[in-house]
Amino acid sequence: MTSKVICLTALMALSASAATASDMGPLLDKLAEKNVITAAEAQQLKAGQEPGQELPYWLKTLKFRGDMRLRADSIDNSALPYREHRGRLRLRAGLEAGVSGGWTVGFGLASGSSGDSRSTNQTLNSNFSKINLYLDYAFAEYKSGVFTFDGGRLHNPLWTASDMLWDGDINPGGAAFQVASRAKSGFKPFATAAWFALDESASSPRDPFLAAGQAGFGWSGADKTDLKAALTYYGFGNVKGASELANRPSTASGYIKANTLSGTAYHYGYDAVSADFELNKVFASPFLIDADYLGFFGGAVKSTDHSARDFGWIAGVKLGQRKVESFGQWQLRYSWRRLEADAWLDTYPDSDFYGGSTGVKGSETLLTLGLVKNVNVEADYYSSRRIAGSGKEHSLQLDLNLKF
Repeated sequence: MTSKVICLTALMALSASAATASDMGPLLDKLAEKNVITAAEAQQLKAGQEPGQELPYWLKTLKFRGDMRLRADSIDNSALPYREHRGRLRLRAGLEAGVSGGWTVGFGLASGSSGDSRSTNQTLNSNFSKINLYLDYAFAEYKSGVFTFDGGRLHNPLWTASDMLWDGDINPGGAAFQVASRAKSGFKPFATAAWFALDESASSPRDPFLAAGQAGFGWSGADKTDLKAALTYYGFGNVKGASELANRPSTASGYIKANTLSGTAYHYGYDAVSADFELNKVFASPFLIDADYLGFFGGAVKSTDHSARDFGWIAGVKLGQRKVESFGQWQLRYSWRRLEADAWLDTYPDSDFYGGSTGVKGSETLLTLGLVKNVNVEADYYSSRRIAGSGKEHSLQLDLNLKF
């Protein structure tokens, strides 16, 4: 088969999610009529399928998505003798396909300079060396009515209004059960129970894990106002007395490992309760600027395991357009956070905010501008410092984001 026919076969397979073999016949005949392909090639492409035979279910439900990000950033950390400038890229791509009876499978690949769960960035270095690709997630999902089960390496099933506790790149491994009731009078309650494996050792029966339960609701009003809120309990098993977990902040990069240790083991267990909310309003702008959206968000976390340096909070506001989808649209986002040293494990917060450390406070300002559909540019400025001590960092990230 010629390369032209191979390419056409692949194109048809991707575009025919709801088509049958007989649907493709007229298209192939027309392509042959226009001399795009020969009559023999058209017959060659038709071969192997009975008229009216449907494509396999997995092929009809196949979804492919991904994104590419180019970044230039500048980091001024007081613990380092120089300001760092670097170019970075991120590539992510994934596939999902239905199996049968409500079951779906999916997986994704992502770039990255290491297996760190909090970063899929690749710094442009090492004299043009090849870039690694990692298995970012792989899951099986079952849906039936209002009930959903997920198992494997998952997109985080716990909703939060910010990245104070969970970096957006983290895909935890384990299982989750979710119930989302159908909306009644604009009110939609939901609940999630999840179990995640944190580490495993053949020489110890006390493997660290996380069991979490979340209850929340969404509400939409007739005046284009909506609210989402949730309360979450985190129960960390076998963490107290365990060795440090992987992917803690890098002290070599000027950051701190603030969680309290007894020797090389965790002094606390880090069980915690958190609350999150997001309130959004779409309105007719009375101002000269092109803005029709205002949103508020926030959250708090409190350790239930101990009472020392055990609290954290974040509050923020968004203005502009709710979604930046085309040229000229924009959104400005500002937030302030304070996360005490032992309020949360320092392996999970946003790695762009003082390296993902706890024991820190400060602000983030993010401006997003639309260029064309699925393409935007962002400027993200972080001003962060240690709660105890003199360490501080100012960083600026300039991003070009493309979704496909």
